[in-house]
Amino acid sequence: MGFFGGSSVDLTSPGPIGSTTPNTGAFTTLSATPPANTTAFTSTGFSLTGTNAQTLLNLSGTWNTSGTPTAIKLNVTDTASNASSLLMDLQVGGSSRFSATKAGSLILPSGQSIRSNGANYANLVLTDGFGSGTGLFFGGYNTPTVGKLNFYMLASGEWTFQLNLGSSISWCDNSNVVAGTRDLILTRDAANTLAQRNSTNAQTFRLYNTFTDASNYERGFFRWNTNVLEIGAEAAGTGTQRQLRLPLGTVTASTPLSVTQTWNSAGVTFTGIQANITDTASASGSLLMDLQVGGSSKAVINKSGGIQANVGQASSGFGFTFLGGTNGIYSPSASGSWYLASSGNASAEIRTSGLGLGSSSLSWGSMGSTQDVILTRDAAAILAQRNSTNAQAFKLYRTFTDASNYERLGFLATNTTRYTITSENAGTGSARSLEVSFYTAASDPTSTDITSGCFSVWKNSGTGTIKLWANDGGTMKSVALA
Repeated sequence: MGFFGGSSVDLTSPGPIGSTTPNTGAFTTLSATPPANTTAFTSTGFSLTGTNAQTLLNLSGTWNTSGTPTAIKLNVTDTASNASSLLMDLQVGGSSRFSATKAGSLILPSGQSIRSNGANYANLVLTDGFGSGTGLFFGGYNTPTVGKLNFYMLASGEWTFQLNLGSSISWCDNSNVVAGTRDLILTRDAANTLAQRNSTNAQTFRLYNTFTDASNYERGFFRWNTNVLEIGAEAAGTGTQRQLRLPLGTVTASTPLSVTQTWNSAGVTFTGIQANITDTASASGSLLMDLQVGGSSKAVINKSGGIQANVGQASSGFGFTFLGGTNGIYSPSASGSWYLASSGNASAEIRTSGLGLGSSSLSWGSMGSTQDVILTRDAAAILAQRNSTNAQAFKLYRTFTDASNYERLGFLATNTTRYTITSENAGTGSARSLEVSFYTAASDPTSTDITSGCFSVWKNSGTGTIKLWANDGGTMKSVALA
C-alpha cells in the first residue's frame, strides 16, 4: 500500500490514476507531488522466506535512441541542508553500508571495499572499459595482498605502472603489468633512503636534457657497467655531447673536492685516479688536464704527458712555466730544448748535446747561502774560476780517501805576489814529482814561437840539444840543459 497526496492506491487492483490500465497491476506512467515535509514513497511490507529471491525494486527498459538517456536520476535542489546530508544511503539492519554525500563522495564502512566482479581481480577499478581502455586499478592480482595497496595504471589497454604502497613503485614493458614481470623498481631501503634495485640486475638512471625519440637525445646517466659505477653524459642523433661539471658553489671555509680510498693489499698495484682518452683525432694542443683560477690556466698536462705549471705567470719560486715567466723550467717549442729561467731570462739550456749556460754561472755553496766556488764565462772560449777579490785554487786529485788522505796537483792563486803549481799529499798519500814535457822541433825557436815574457823547454832534433828558452821582449835567451 502506498500513499499519493493523501489518497490510497491498491497496487494489485489499481483504479484509474492518470494514464493507467485499470485492474491489471501495471502503470504506463506514474508521477507524484507529495506535500512538503512528507515521505514521497514508502514500502514496508517486503519480506522473503524459504528459497525466494524476489527483488524489492526491479527496473528494466530499452535504450534505442541517439540521445543521452539517464536510467536513474535524482536531482536535489539544495537551498539549505546539513553538511552531512546524503544523496543515497544503503543500509543493512539500520546500519549504513554504502552512501553518497551531497558533494559526491562515496562512503563505505571501515574495512570494506568496492570490488570488481571478476574472479581474479579485487577492490576498485576506475576505467572506461576494463582491460581495454584507460583508467586506474586498485587491488591485488588473483588475491588481494594483505596490508598493502596495489595501484595500477591502465593506458590505451596496456598496464604500464604499478604502485605497491607497502614497498615499491614499479614499471615494466608488458601488456599486462599485473601478470607480467616488473623490471624497473623504486623502493625504500631505509628511513630517508630511496633505492632503485632489482635483484642482481644492474641498474641505470637517465636524466634528459632533450628528447625527441630513442635515437635523438641528450642525457646524463648514473649507472653500473660490468661492476663499475659510471657517471657521464651521452647524446644520439642531432643531440650534442655535453660537458660534465661539478659546481661546488661559493665557500668561506676549506671544502676540497676529496677522493678517499684505502689500499690494503701488498700484492696489488693500485691506481688512484685514471683518465683514459681514446685520441681518434684531436688538435696538438689538446690537454689531459687543465687546472685554472678565475678561468686562467695555472697548470696543464698535454696529451703527450708534458707538464706545464705556473703557466704564463710571473710568480717567484721553482716551477714549470712558459717562456715569459719569471722563474722556472720551460720549453718554448717542440725543439727538444728546455730552459732554466731566472728573473725572466733564460740562463741555462738543456739540449741533446749537453748543458748550456747563458750569462750566468755554475756555482757551489751551502744551500740558501752565498756561493763561494764559481765557474763562469769570461769571454768566447774562456772558462773562468773567479769570485770577486777572493783568491782561487784548483785541485786535480790522483787519489782521494777523505779530506786528510789524498794525492793531488794544486793550481793556487793564494799568494799576493805569485801563483803556484805544486804537488800535494796528506795521510797515506805519497809525494809525487811534477813533470813538464819539452817541445821538439828541427830548429831552435824564434820570438814567434814563444810569447814575449814566456819560456819553454825546447829540443832541437837537428843538433840534439835541449835548452830552456825565454822570450825577453822579443830577444830570445836560452840555457842549455846538459
